[in-house]
Amino acid sequence: MTIEQRLQQLENQNETIIQQNQRIERKNKRLLAALTLMMVAMCAVATIAATGAKNGEFDQVTARHVVVKNDVGKIVVGLGANNAGDGLVVTQSAQGNYLVSLSSFVDGQGRVTIYQPNGKRIVSLSSDAEGNGGMVSVYNKTGEAIASLAADEYGNGVVGVWDPKGKGQTIKPWP
Repeated sequence: MTIEQRLQQLENQNETIIQQNQRIERKNKRLLAALTLMMVAMCAVATIAATGAKNGEFDQVTARHVVVKNDVGKIVVGLGANNAGDGLVVTQSAQGNYLVSLSSFVDGQGRVTIYQPNGKRIVSLSSDAEGNGGMVSVYNKTGEAIASLAADEYGNGVVGVWDPKGKGQTIKPWP
């Protein structure tokens, strides 16, 4: 295989990853909007349900943890704090599997994680540990990381692609 053919192959792979990332970003925006709307509705319900008289006029509602249950009593939404004391929002399926979580790492960096219906991670959006910028990680059906998009220390985009055994490559801009 010539260098030109290999470069063309890498460009094709990069284009595929960019298209996949765009689809994931669109889906994430929709899910984030739905989650935000659900949080607002849940806060309104919690406010209304806070009094015996069902009067929803409050200046402030304080709780350590808020849960929303479906019609059969299964928890499907949780608001609270993680082990580091940072805010945590989790949505779950009726079967108890995670669907979406808004959380943070121990050092306080924000993270949005989207799960498959079986509870395995499929996409994670976060800031990277070095403070270079955002990072998107994509996982396969078994929960193994197979692709990532991030920024390097110089502000350049970096794309990484791996097979389930960890073999792959990272694509960086030319020097």
